[in-house]
Amino acid sequence: MAVRRFAKFVMDRFKREMSEVVHKYKKDCTIFYNAGHIGPCTKESRDAYSHFELESLASGAWGYLHFPITARYARTLGKDCMGMTGKFHTEWGDFHSLKNLAALEFECFRMLSYGFAASIGDQLEPNGTLGKAAYRLIGNVFGQMEEREEWARPSKALVEAAVLTNEDPNYEQQLSDSLMGASQMLEELAIQFDVIDSEMDFSAYPLLFLLDDFVVTESVRKKLDGYVKQGGRIIACAKGGLSEENKYPSCFGTEYCGETEQYPDFIVTAGALAAGLEPENEYVIYQQGVSLDPTAGKTILTARAPYFKREGDRFCSHRYTPSAKGAAYPAAVKNGNVILFSHPLFGQYRSNAPFWCKKLVSNAIDCLLPTRLVRHNGPSTMTVSLLDQEDKGRAAVHILSYIPVRKSATIDIVEERTVLHNVTLKLELPKAFSSARLVPENIPLPMENGSVTIPEINGYAIVELS
Repeated sequence: MAVRRFAKFVMDRFKREMSEVVHKYKKDCTIFYNAGHIGPCTKESRDAYSHFELESLASGAWGYLHFPITARYARTLGKDCMGMTGKFHTEWGDFHSLKNLAALEFECFRMLSYGFAASIGDQLEPNGTLGKAAYRLIGNVFGQMEEREEWARPSKALVEAAVLTNEDPNYEQQLSDSLMGASQMLEELAIQFDVIDSEMDFSAYPLLFLLDDFVVTESVRKKLDGYVKQGGRIIACAKGGLSEENKYPSCFGTEYCGETEQYPDFIVTAGALAAGLEPENEYVIYQQGVSLDPTAGKTILTARAPYFKREGDRFCSHRYTPSAKGAAYPAAVKNGNVILFSHPLFGQYRSNAPFWCKKLVSNAIDCLLPTRLVRHNGPSTMTVSLLDQEDKGRAAVHILSYIPVRKSATIDIVEERTVLHNVTLKLELPKAFSSARLVPENIPLPMENGSVTIPEINGYAIVELS
């Protein structure tokens, strides 16, 4: 680790010194240092950059989950941002291939929905000739972006929550399963959130999410206590918020009692957190959780153990033993504005996306944050992004309806837009808006009590609120 820290120190020093040299010759020269990821590793050297370029070829090694995470973090660093994808079907160096039009639209429109500029990469052949088909494809997408850019740039994201990343700042990219699962889940729930690190200001966010494996230092533990004391809210899973000494912040009102010995175990569907789940079913959580002892907190969800843990010569059926219907124990504890789940729900969602894990988290959000910025009746594959354009006296709701499908063994494919009908948005924004219209089409939309219904969304729609 000492070698790694020194390597990062050298790289950061190089960036600062090189930018100083460049600016001696041209003060307004734009500077970006190539990287496949922008995250906590970049923060310390951010003053050496004029802007950030977020390389994220969704059809390459990055995948479609990478861009939302790096984008939600990068936009907190105070620099203009540009997304970067490629015209290739796979990734760099895939000559003579073309990305599906719908895929390139989705990737670039998603950049715009975050308020970012867009870059589409190509590679020049040895003969120095540009491929005409590639630039017809790029021109098609850029033409549509040009019509919509004024409702995205410049802007500021409207957010109500933040996910505390557990990335190591000494490494360029370390996206944990829990970080990827949390990002996916919250995007599906239309929660408007940033990704931040533990050094950033918590007070800007009404709600914080602590990842399953977010181990904290003593100073961060105290910072979380102070945040809650000032009215902040926290949802944590498993070891989220646990210190190296195996202590949760005092605001959790709960003691850590080690990992569960028998698992998988089973959520009992009773109480507010189980709303919407089948009342006569105990839902399995496949991954190992932790044992909780509520001290000041109140148990608001329980679980039951299996007959025994499948190991050695003890087994039942193909995978694990069912619930023994025995005594229930805490699966979630609420202490004021803090809810702690005993299971790694975010990592579990990344592993195999049980809908009941998302429902548990959604119900927890409703317990702590009953007023959300946006709710909708669309499918979970639809994404919503809220951008504030204060200088223009308006906000813009960016809605995307494209569905990546794992049609191949290696990459997700987007082949067509997904058309949606009669999607209703229920908005609870900090400012009151009285009128809505689809742009750039300039189609007025009825607005009543903060609700707007869009007759049709063909892949991408922007609703201007003014």
